[in-house]
Amino acid sequence: MNKWQILQFVLFRQINYLKLNKTIPVKKLISIYFLFSTFCLTYTNLPVLSSQTKSSSTKEVSTQSFIAWFNQISLSKKPPIKPRKTGSRNPNSADDNFVCMVSPDLPNSTRVIWSNRPLFIWQGKIQKIVVRNKSNGNEWTRYITENQNTTTYTERQPLQPGQNYEWQVFFKDNLSIEVNFKVMEMQQRDRITANITTLEKQLKAQGKDAEAIAIAKANYFAENQLWSDVLQQIYSIDKPSPELDKFRQELSENLCKL
Repeated sequence: MNKWQILQFVLFRQINYLKLNKTIPVKKLISIYFLFSTFCLTYTNLPVLSSQTKSSSTKEVSTQSFIAWFNQISLSKKPPIKPRKTGSRNPNSADDNFVCMVSPDLPNSTRVIWSNRPLFIWQGKIQKIVVRNKSNGNEWTRYITENQNTTTYTERQPLQPGQNYEWQVFFKDNLSIEVNFKVMEMQQRDRITANITTLEKQLKAQGKDAEAIAIAKANYFAENQLWSDVLQQIYSIDKPSPELDKFRQELSENLCKL
């Protein structure tokens, strides 16, 4: 019996006590019980966030439950992903100066990422992106086609652990905005790489498909507060389910409205 089952049991006993003593109307007691039961069932299916690096787990998280959880935390008072924006706050506006840098984003401190070939996500009409190593000044440039809003770092040499980087987006009249991020230190990155590799092997052995494995990885990264890597996993699936495809189409727009 887990802790939520124990709580349900205790609540049920308490309801019986109140019922016998006629402290609260029976209908109200029943409503309270079912509301609490629903909360317990929902809560036990959601990923648990932690500031500590967690080991891999083969617990499967369905696409539907992951999407529901992600949408819930994105709309919270303190959303974990904080895009940098300029221009109109409405991503559907005709403002050519509107740019929203979704990932890597701009939290209160520099965003730390695991991937050494990160995915860059944005909203708005931009001309190019530049990724610059802040230590040696080396740059990688990618020119952007119309309606494109994602690209992956493809330079032959991957980004280096422990290094700080700046990604810039250039838009109308060569204006630009930037976001700083850092590839995590090698020791921590190696530990997470080992956990992710183990997780993928275990799920493949269970016959899980690419989407289930990607969602499990995204869940792992979420548990470790690695939000850029969460989004990279969500976008990594070539043939997503209808639910995930719809979620991906709406994701950037919804985050840029916050």
